[in-house]
Amino acid sequence: MQIGIIGLQTSGKTTVFNALTHGHAETSLGGGEKDPNRGIARVPDERVDFLASLYKPKKITYATVEFTDVAGLTKGAGKEKGFSNRFLGHLRDMEALLIVARVFQSESVPHPEGTVDPARDLDLILTELILADLVIVENRLKRIDESYSKQPAMRKELDIEKKSLHRFHEALENNRPIISTVPTPDEVNKYIRPYGLLSGKQMLGVANLSDLTNPQETAWLRQLEEAGQRWNIPIVPMNAQLERDLQDFPPEEWNDYFTASGLDGPARGRVIRESYRVLNLHSFLTCGPDEVRAWTIPVGMAAQQAAGKIHSDIERGFIRAEVVAYHDLRELGSMEEIKKAGKFRLEGKEYIVQDGDVIEFRFSV
Repeated sequence: MQIGIIGLQTSGKTTVFNALTHGHAETSLGGGEKDPNRGIARVPDERVDFLASLYKPKKITYATVEFTDVAGLTKGAGKEKGFSNRFLGHLRDMEALLIVARVFQSESVPHPEGTVDPARDLDLILTELILADLVIVENRLKRIDESYSKQPAMRKELDIEKKSLHRFHEALENNRPIISTVPTPDEVNKYIRPYGLLSGKQMLGVANLSDLTNPQETAWLRQLEEAGQRWNIPIVPMNAQLERDLQDFPPEEWNDYFTASGLDGPARGRVIRESYRVLNLHSFLTCGPDEVRAWTIPVGMAAQQAAGKIHSDIERGFIRAEVVAYHDLRELGSMEEIKKAGKFRLEGKEYIVQDGDVIEFRFSV
């Protein structure tokens, strides 16, 4: 899973990146065309932890998320000619965008718009994405019209594309992101990703704050959450600087720091869980003495296709899936007790894998 981190300059998005990936990327006040920061975040999963304690495997493999932190946006960046090819190139293959909105106050770090107003900033960022996408869609529609008479053999395919782009264009003209049109997987793969249509990606917001015991920050957070509801973007509150600073402290010492900031605890896990939710993903598990591992798949994937995530030979030679629900294994404590209780199941290739299924695939090639 790949997620791009975007936000206005001085929003603290690189600090968010460092907090999520345990990275050490240099933070700066600059934007422009800087090279992106890339990092991997391990997905916290108590199910993997429990299975590892049960099997004592040689190897433990958590699911991972790759985050890409790009240069800060500026007002007006998408309006004229759209974003640069370099900027779009960094985000083209991202499955979702993590939008960082600044809630914290700092006299030493001036806001590019002069005042802190995270709801305004979210509107501004979405507007920039929409304007940039509008430029791309309109230019592509012009090229389709030019190609129509020159390539008669392509007319059927061009008509299909034109129908999709007109639907996108109508949404953009009405200041709505392309994702609000519910693009099909075919449209995502043929148009949204190749053309770099950023408002066609799933989105999640982070409210980068410092102190929710401060009434002003609390009010700004509420306004941002209301703006997020208008855009259908979930907002996760996060003190990114605190989470980054506490990485060098033992977890048992964290609680007092978060309580002092008016927070229940670190937001890193929630950001990753929300990323899974907006992308309609979940995980199944495999376990044994060699390895305990979490595998990320789309919700609704059948067992045979899920087997292919492990190896194409397992998918090709699929015989059956031996399935145990994680919550049953947690409650009963062992596979022996699972079988005694009749909770062990044999499923065929059409079985829809559920979140937390512990599976062993039988196959023959």
